[in-house]
Amino acid sequence: MTMDNIAAGAMIVMGAAIAGVWTRDIVAGARVDLSGGILAARDSDGTVLWPHWLAEYATAVALMVAAVAIMAEADRSPVLTGIATGALLYTSINSLSWALSERDRSAYAIPMVLGVVVGLFLVVHLLVS
Repeated sequence: MTMDNIAAGAMIVMGAAIAGVWTRDIVAGARVDLSGGILAARDSDGTVLWPHWLAEYATAVALMVAAVAIMAEADRSPVLTGIATGALLYTSINSLSWALSERDRSAYAIPMVLGVVVGLFLVVHLLVS
C-alpha cells in the first residue's frame, strides 16, 4: 500500500465521519432548535448553525474529492489535497473548543483530535511527495 493510498483512505474516512456525525446530530435535534427550519436552526446559545454546518460539510466533500483525485492520479490532486487538509485542520481545531466547553461533549474531542492527527499526516505527505 502506497502513501497515496493511505492518504486517500484517511481522507475518505475523515470526510465520511464529519458528514456522518453532523448528519446524526442534526437529525437527532439534540441541543438544536429546528422549529424554524434548517436555515433558522439555532443552538442553545442562540447561534445560527447553518454557516458552521456549511463549513463542516464543505470540508467533508473537499476531503472526498481530493481522495478521488489522488486515486485517479489527477494533476490537481496536490492542490485539492492542500485545500482539503487546511479545511480539515481548521475545522478540527476550531471545533475542539466546542467539544471541550461542556463535559457531556468531551467524547466529540476524540474525532476532532483524530482530524488534527490526520491533517498533520496529510501536511507531511504533501511536503514529501
